[in-house]
Amino acid sequence: MFVKLLVATSALAAALPAAAQAPEEGIRQLWNQEILQKRPPAKTPPAVAKKPVVYKPVATAAVAAPKTTAGTPTTASAVKPPKPSGAAVETVMGVTLWRLRKPKAADDPSSRLLILGDDEDASTELVPERVEGDTALAVGDKVRLTIEVPRTGYLYLIDREQYVDGTTSDPYLIYPNVTTRPGDNLVAAGRLLEIPDSRDKPNHFKLQRSRKDQVSELFSVLVTPEPIPNLDTSKRILKLSQEQYKEWETKFGVEVERFELVDGAGAASTRTELQGGVLTQDDPMPQTLYKITCEPGKAILVKVPVKIKSGP
Repeated sequence: MFVKLLVATSALAAALPAAAQAPEEGIRQLWNQEILQKRPPAKTPPAVAKKPVVYKPVATAAVAAPKTTAGTPTTASAVKPPKPSGAAVETVMGVTLWRLRKPKAADDPSSRLLILGDDEDASTELVPERVEGDTALAVGDKVRLTIEVPRTGYLYLIDREQYVDGTTSDPYLIYPNVTTRPGDNLVAAGRLLEIPDSRDKPNHFKLQRSRKDQVSELFSVLVTPEPIPNLDTSKRILKLSQEQYKEWETKFGVEVERFELVDGAGAASTRTELQGGVLTQDDPMPQTLYKITCEPGKAILVKVPVKIKSGP
C-alpha cells in the first residue's frame, strides 16, 4: 500500500454511455472553460503557435462495488453516485499520474527529480513521465500524482487497496498531513498540488502489494468548500473508520466521465509541474480530466484507481 511508504513503512472509472463520445469541439470547450481559461495568463506570448490541446473520451468498466474486508459486500446501488437534487452544473478535475524513470539524453535537465527516500535512492535523479489513467503499473514502480481543480476549496486524498474480488482495505487519509507543505491543502484555479511534495521524504510512492490478490490502489479525491473539522492532520497518515468514509462517499460521490490527453502519455514533467505552484495558460494541461456533474457549491468525491500489473 502507498500509505506504508509514506510512513516509511508509508476515480471514478465510470462506464461511459454512447452519448459521451462527444465531438472534438465539445471536448475542447470542456477544458477551455473549466481549466485553461481559469489559469492566470501566460507571462509572455509563445513564439510559436501551440499545438491544439485535444482530449479523447475513454470508455471504461465501472470500479467494482467496494466491500470491506471484514463486512458484508455492499451492493452496486449503495455506492452509485446520487443524482444532484437541485440544478446540476458541470466542472472538471485534472489528475496526472507520473511514473519515474531513468533520464534520457533528450530530457531537459530541469525535468529531473532528486529522489528523497532511503539510502539506496538518496542520490538518484529520475524523470517523471505521464501515464494514462488506466495504465497498469509494475510492482516497484515509483509514482507521483498532481491534481488541479478550477475552483476554490480544500483537497483530501484517501487511499485504499482494492482486491480481485472487489473488497477494499481500510481507508487512510494520506493528504493533507504534517509533512506535505505541511498540511496545506488549499486548491484554487491554476494551483497544482503534487502528492507527495517534491520536498517530502520520501517524495514518491513505491508501488507494492500487501496481498497477492491486490489489483489496484484506489484513491478518493475529495474537494470540499470548507475545511473538514476535527481531522487530525498532525500525522503522516490517519486511519479513517469505514463509517466515516462511507458517509463521505454517499454524500459527495459524483457522476463523472474520463478523458485522456491525446499524445500526452510519455511526456516528461516540466519544472513547474515538478515543483507544484501556480500554472499559467502556457503550461501543459493535466493528462486525465474527470468531467463532473454535481450540485453547485457542494463537495465532490472522485475515485481514481491506479492499476497494478498481474504477476509478481
